[in-house]
Amino acid sequence: MWRVAAAAAWVLASPASAQTLMPAEAFIDLVLGKTIRFEHFNSGRLVGDEQFISRTQTIWKTPEKGCVFGQLYVDRGRVCFLYENSEDGLPVCWWPYDYNGEIIVRPVGEFTRGMQRIGGVSEAPLTCETLPMS
Repeated sequence: MWRVAAAAAWVLASPASAQTLMPAEAFIDLVLGKTIRFEHFNSGRLVGDEQFISRTQTIWKTPEKGCVFGQLYVDRGRVCFLYENSEDGLPVCWWPYDYNGEIIVRPVGEFTRGMQRIGGVSEAPLTCETLPMS
């Protein structure tokens, strides 16, 4: 019984417990025309920057791999990206949440692992050493 109580306490204390699911279209409305910095939720480590060019196209930039074009779409309430450098050809989908006034995203299929927060918002376009292939 104590294991159930301990597990319940952990879930209630975790970041996911204070989240309110945000409609995918509302998330896109917030980021459209902007460049968003995504950071690892717990460590604050930079994950990457994404420029939301239109409701269907983004540029994703990571420190390790540079820039790549992505297709943006909504699927069953999730915000999904299909990047042209995807090794398996599968999209990456996220649930956007309002977490105490802060926007976080959680990968589909994960509870807390992989969660990211918006660490910055800019009106400036991404700077890419080479333009992504289109």
